[in-house]
Amino acid sequence: MKYNKFVYFIMISSFLCFLLLTFGFIKGAYTVLNPQKSKLIVSQENSTEQSIHKKDSIMIVSLGDSITRGVGDDEGQGYVRRVKETLEKDYNQTSTISNLAVSGAKTSDLATQLNNKSVQEAIRTADTIMLSIGGNDLFPGADQLNQQFLKSYRPDEKTFQKNLQTIFQQIRKQNQSAPIYALGYYNPFHNVEGLDASSSFVSKWNEILEQTVLQLDNAYVIPTFDLFYNEEEKYLYTDHFHPNKAGYIEMANRLSKKIGSQLRGEKNE
Repeated sequence: MKYNKFVYFIMISSFLCFLLLTFGFIKGAYTVLNPQKSKLIVSQENSTEQSIHKKDSIMIVSLGDSITRGVGDDEGQGYVRRVKETLEKDYNQTSTISNLAVSGAKTSDLATQLNNKSVQEAIRTADTIMLSIGGNDLFPGADQLNQQFLKSYRPDEKTFQKNLQTIFQQIRKQNQSAPIYALGYYNPFHNVEGLDASSSFVSKWNEILEQTVLQLDNAYVIPTFDLFYNEEEKYLYTDHFHPNKAGYIEMANRLSKKIGSQLRGEKNE
């Protein structure tokens, strides 16, 4: 009797297993013959569409010092207007510019300027924010800069870093989403006899800027040191400090490439 029950149990179990295998085979065959689009793929496609979506016109707000004002460019374009032209020509993206930069500004000056309500309003409406600031903090007047001065010169790194943090915090307080593009620093004195040691100070300034920007979302440093290195005669204005037209073109090309890649939805570099 016990033997018969055992055989009966084995038969029932085998039959159930057969049914499960048959069901799995039919479902698998149906899936192959009638594929369904994955929800994950749909989500990725939607994300891509959003990343390449462009407004009819974007508002560019530029901040900082004489570099952003375009001092040294005999055409008065600077890098800001050249970026605008490139975005329109190469990326079919129209834009409006609000250039709030002040020649001679240091980080402390920009931090104070960002307390101005009209400046805050401009930042709130920005789709893209570009800035150059810190060069005037690093180097004193050219008449003071000499080999003897460099031996004892120690730029105020702590104050510089603190001011940078304040600047970016104030910008993000007004606008949490717009990408921020901060120009890095080049050394205009690299090819000046006795002043080549100043490159170590510029490198430190770039390091502080990069560390500060890395703490933010959607913010980027656009390097310029390599653009001017050993190319000072080609890319510097007659004052041997500001870029000339050719220098601004190089800076604008690098910045435009970064902005353009994001407009096209390409992976951040």
